[in-house]
Amino acid sequence: MTSFLSKLFNDISNLLNNSDDYNVLLEIGQTPNMKVFKAHSIILRTRCLYFKYALSNDWCKNDENRNIIFKKPNILPSIFEVILNYIYTGNLDLSDLTAPETIHLLETIDELAFEELFSYVQEHLITHSSEHIKQNLNTVADIAFKHEAFNILQKYCIDLITKDPRPFFTSSIFLSTNESILIAILSSDDIRIEEITLWNYIIQWGLHNSSTPIEMIIKDDDIEYETIGDEYTSIDFTSLKTTLSPLLSLIRFSDISSEDYETKVKPFQSILPSILSPALLWRYHFEDDTIKINLTSRKPPYNINSTLINHKQCAIIANWIDSNEGNLNVNGKIQFGKIRFNLLYRGSKHQFSFKKFHKMCDNQGPSLVLIKSKSYIDGCKEEIIGGYNPVGWKSANQYITRDDSFIFNLGDLSSESNYILSRIQPHLKYYAIYDGENFGPSFGKGDMEFSCVARPREGFCRWRCYDKSIRDTEDRFWIEEIEVFKVIK
Repeated sequence: MTSFLSKLFNDISNLLNNSDDYNVLLEIGQTPNMKVFKAHSIILRTRCLYFKYALSNDWCKNDENRNIIFKKPNILPSIFEVILNYIYTGNLDLSDLTAPETIHLLETIDELAFEELFSYVQEHLITHSSEHIKQNLNTVADIAFKHEAFNILQKYCIDLITKDPRPFFTSSIFLSTNESILIAILSSDDIRIEEITLWNYIIQWGLHNSSTPIEMIIKDDDIEYETIGDEYTSIDFTSLKTTLSPLLSLIRFSDISSEDYETKVKPFQSILPSILSPALLWRYHFEDDTIKINLTSRKPPYNINSTLINHKQCAIIANWIDSNEGNLNVNGKIQFGKIRFNLLYRGSKHQFSFKKFHKMCDNQGPSLVLIKSKSYIDGCKEEIIGGYNPVGWKSANQYITRDDSFIFNLGDLSSESNYILSRIQPHLKYYAIYDGENFGPSFGKGDMEFSCVARPREGFCRWRCYDKSIRDTEDRFWIEEIEVFKVIK
């Protein structure tokens, strides 16, 4: 049987702009941004479940020419034009849409029940508008969690928040955050923030959203408790407990110290669930760590104060440093290790300069370097690269001979599987590390080098002395962030 489907599709597509029997007038948008679209009820009802019911006699009225009049003031005409074109042609063209327009499109296809488009539009938004999402994370997350179908966007937002939570919690609109977002955040095992700090923010949110007339002030992750003082007596604990009830069971009280519990949790003891309160009192009164409170600890075996990597990646690096570290036991959990990582230097905090790097890191012993790089050519490509110096930096202006140094690439920021570990080649161990006062943390003969004092945030990786190339190009890159940690064995 011969198929003429392509001609059928073409003929139906032509009905959108070349037809004399339209019977639906769609008034989209609001004055002055309102536009009337012409369409065919049979096509709208066949292609869209929403219009199947919306164009019924119970929902619509007819004009004097018996055309169905349908009004949708909450949709932008430019967005509806994209959708109407999809209805008639099967093509969804998102190339000219801005990030806000794509988000509006996403909300619109949810309202119109185009389920087949949910995943595609969310993935397009994440791929092409990641910077917009990051810069407007609270707002985008709020939209995502108002729509159950936006599960891909929800997960992406929560991953961004847990990797760098402070901008979210310190945002001016945090106190208006949807409860479901906080539940998703607190359910994560990977959020990079101290548990007592989480507690402080949750209490602040609870006070703001209950009938309690007190506004807590949080400064540098800590509550200025003196701003509350005797006003504890004014708190409506019943209202606060009701507001925070879905969140309290997700707090990992095991990760809160006795001192912090006494000063920051105990004043709110009456809001804790009845099944939890006695255990907490007993645990902290007698400092009995054997009492299991609720969820497993959020603190990982390898706790690292990094904005670039998580505890799982930290465990992998620990295993590269010492093969006895970071192994998985039979239950799939990372065993506790002896290696510790203390932050010495962070570019965004201490200044991006070789002089500052050496001032903060020289004579500190073994060190781990982490760098978030951005390609000059492909500005969207971000990677985490770094290196391990087993003896540390001294500004000695000479090569360091080592057979246990390594450099690495942890891959792009959307993946945790494409790691590259590159160890010094034995016959080139005399060039393992270059320790120069006018250099940044450099390894090999350019395998990872920062050598321009005037441009300390510029580097390159040219495969010479290590057994693998850690980047797929030798072009220069830009340092978004750099962190150096003292490695304590």
